[in-house]
Amino acid sequence: MKTYMSDEKKREEVTKIDTETRLSLESKDITEDVNVFIKASKFKFKRDMEMFRKLQQLKFTTAPQQQQEIMQIEMSKTSDALMLEFGFDLSHLVRATQHFNLTENEELKSFQRIVIAQKESEEKAAFEKATPPAETIKQLLADADTIGKPEYKQDGTMTFDYFLQPSKLIIRYCYTFTKDGLAKHAIERREAVKNKDTEKC
Repeated sequence: MKTYMSDEKKREEVTKIDTETRLSLESKDITEDVNVFIKASKFKFKRDMEMFRKLQQLKFTTAPQQQQEIMQIEMSKTSDALMLEFGFDLSHLVRATQHFNLTENEELKSFQRIVIAQKESEEKAAFEKATPPAETIKQLLADADTIGKPEYKQDGTMTFDYFLQPSKLIIRYCYTFTKDGLAKHAIERREAVKNKDTEKC
């Protein structure tokens, strides 16, 4: 997300392709006031930030084609959300953005800077929350020292007995540090499934 938002050339390229595609599909006249589109643009930008955060998490675990499919699904959700909130879809907003030249609108630029700063602050807080306490790291290193020096076979790989020792240590600390968060997330996820909340599932 941060890479996307900081790469102006990439943002312009994506926006250009998106605009050209959507303009070729829609010919509805723009009759709404510009302020409606400014409000809708803010609404869309917040959703875009969440979408790119989600895609960033999938960057190293999901194939590019699947990432593209997920992005298209998320954009469709945004279009539907715009329709429900403002009475027009994403295609209409794209046309209005070009019509009113909203990419140069100072109010929107200021809003985007504030949202980006807020999201980066939230990500920093989340990272710090996910970082083990200094005492835990100190204890982990002490426990690791008790394992001793690595034992290797003739082919350069670790012996099975030695491999088991750090593996058990890693599993124990991962479980200890993540079990409460995973349990909380499971409760929230199941509640979302129960309520058919696809945004949180």
